[in-house]
Amino acid sequence: MRKYENRVQKIKNEVYAKVSEYAFNGRLTENMFTIPMELNQGPNASLRCCVYHERAVTAERVQMSMGGHSENTNIIEVLESACDQCTEHRYVVTEACRGCLAHRCQHACPVQAISFINNRAIIDYEKCIECGRCNSACPYNAISDVLRPCLRVCPTKAIAIDEHKKAVIDETKCIRCGACVYSCPFGAMQDKSELLAVIDLLKSANRPIYAMMAPAIATQFEDVSLGQVVTAIKSIGFKDAVEVALGADMVAVHEAKEFVEHIESNKGFMTTSCCPAFVRYVYQEFPELKKHISTTVSPMVATARLIKSIDSEAAVVFVGPCIAKKEEEKFLDLPVAVDHVLTFEELIGIVRSGNMDVASLESSPLNNASYFGRNFAASGGVAKAVQDILKIKKIEAEYELMVCNGLAECKKALTQAKHGRLGNVFIEGMACEGGCIKGPVTMQYGPIDRKKLENYCKEALEAKPEEAINIFLDQKISLIREGQPC
Repeated sequence: MRKYENRVQKIKNEVYAKVSEYAFNGRLTENMFTIPMELNQGPNASLRCCVYHERAVTAERVQMSMGGHSENTNIIEVLESACDQCTEHRYVVTEACRGCLAHRCQHACPVQAISFINNRAIIDYEKCIECGRCNSACPYNAISDVLRPCLRVCPTKAIAIDEHKKAVIDETKCIRCGACVYSCPFGAMQDKSELLAVIDLLKSANRPIYAMMAPAIATQFEDVSLGQVVTAIKSIGFKDAVEVALGADMVAVHEAKEFVEHIESNKGFMTTSCCPAFVRYVYQEFPELKKHISTTVSPMVATARLIKSIDSEAAVVFVGPCIAKKEEEKFLDLPVAVDHVLTFEELIGIVRSGNMDVASLESSPLNNASYFGRNFAASGGVAKAVQDILKIKKIEAEYELMVCNGLAECKKALTQAKHGRLGNVFIEGMACEGGCIKGPVTMQYGPIDRKKLENYCKEALEAKPEEAINIFLDQKISLIREGQPC
């Protein structure tokens, strides 16, 4: 169905596919313990020290595919068997060390942790405080910073290393952005799956089940068309596929209106609310700014509420590139509109489980949204949509747009806001650099993602958000987080 970007992605998808296969045919309980042997047959190891280690890691991936450990309330868990290959110490003297006369690294160290033996720098790790001054001082760049990838990318310092040299996640600090999941080169961080719950729904066929496709879906496939993927989704039991971009159109219109009201009430800046990792980041790192977050629900929630307002029996499954979506409604204490959340990785695992030749399928349409709604998937897309609506409505209020591409830029903007340096500013906050098309559990991270999304946006039948939602204007659904109709 596609080429994999890396081996971690391929291995995870093999597990999802095998678990899905046994779940569909009702044999998972009896075969869950044999899956590691099926996928890691041996006798020689291909990835780790031995085939038994590989099987231990696969067994943990099977557990995560089945919902993870109930006693761990975080949606992201560390696979202990997989977390074992990172260096123990952050700074390491490499072969580039020339044993120079200046000894700048030694003089820079505030705790005298560096000495020289046989004209080579040596770090005493019992003294080292990992300040990095030696790394900065060395003229040959001979002292390497090998900080664990998960520690390096975590924006809230939610990850620490325990006495067994394993990564542990502090749930009170974790914002579920998934940066660690994507960054770990051994796939030792993984999100819990709702795979089995979705398969149970599909097997029971008691309710019409709708797949809500995030607009980042346009960047996920190389060898098949999006229309063929929609047909595959229907063939495994979904009644239909609906674009979450339609919810994005609704959100853009409502958020533009809310921003104008914000300005007129002299409340100053307002942030977007569509990225749950960003919203959680504000709650945890800048709690005094919570009141400035838009009260508009995310496109996912808006789309789910719309579907259920039209079909009261419906079950809805969001499919996208985001881990934080799995806990969005729970974190915000919203009435549950989304029954389950799958990642693109998990969806492809389900499709693969049936050995379906997707490339041979007829194409099905997916035409629910406008250019602007689809463009929500890229950094700057939300701000662009709101700006366009304000122009159409000829809003004359003075305002600025600020696009924050990734949490590092979000932090800068929120720090300015905290100190009263922002006026009537609309802040688009995205946790992932590049936007949702660069989410932690997407299947495609290529350099042409933005171009593929742009082509998908241009294929929209409707040019403007209000044109896309006109047909649904009589549906009295709530678009605010408090749950009141608007």
